[in-house]
Amino acid sequence: MKFKFNLIVFLLSLAILNIILVRPSLASVRCETQYGGGQVCIKTGELQINKKVWDPQNQTFVDNLGITSYKFTANEEITFQIEVKNVGDETFDRVNVQDTLPNYLEFSSGKLSFEIDNLEPGETETREIKAKVVSINQLPNDKTLICDVNNVEGWANDEKDKDTAQICIEKRVLGITNLPPTGPKDWLIVSLSSLLSGTLAIYFLKNSQKKIQREVKI
Repeated sequence: MKFKFNLIVFLLSLAILNIILVRPSLASVRCETQYGGGQVCIKTGELQINKKVWDPQNQTFVDNLGITSYKFTANEEITFQIEVKNVGDETFDRVNVQDTLPNYLEFSSGKLSFEIDNLEPGETETREIKAKVVSINQLPNDKTLICDVNNVEGWANDEKDKDTAQICIEKRVLGITNLPPTGPKDWLIVSLSSLLSGTLAIYFLKNSQKKIQREVKI
């Protein structure tokens, strides 16, 4: 009986020791503003990748720029920000990051692919990528608004994470929306000329009728 009791105590002690020594897999939560509004939170691993885009209207980096937010136009520059964070408790010897630009954007500066060495626990590395919207003749003819996402992916050891940032491009067709400076003046001159011509015509018509009436009486 004593042997069984000692065996149970030994097994329980071994189980408790195993729980203490084995490091649990840590995780973090990332919350993002969605395209149509509201937020969604997802569980991530020890490596966390966060992608943002610069909002020229509000002068800040945001998760997404939807159809109701600032819209970029042809030849305009766009700045993306990539945050790489170690939310675990062990150093990542090397983190690989790969960014992919959406359609109708051309790379300007920064690095689409890069490595981060020795990312310590709690440490965050930030990178920026600049891109430029293509010229207006390279945008599709059948669309006036184009929304797409920019993708980024990172991995280190067995950890992996990815994120996106949405942008919208508005195709603005330039045209004459106002009368030229001389337009109203020309219109006024034409109107006055027409009115004067009509008045003279009526005057001469009445005089002609009176002259005919006199000749008939004679």
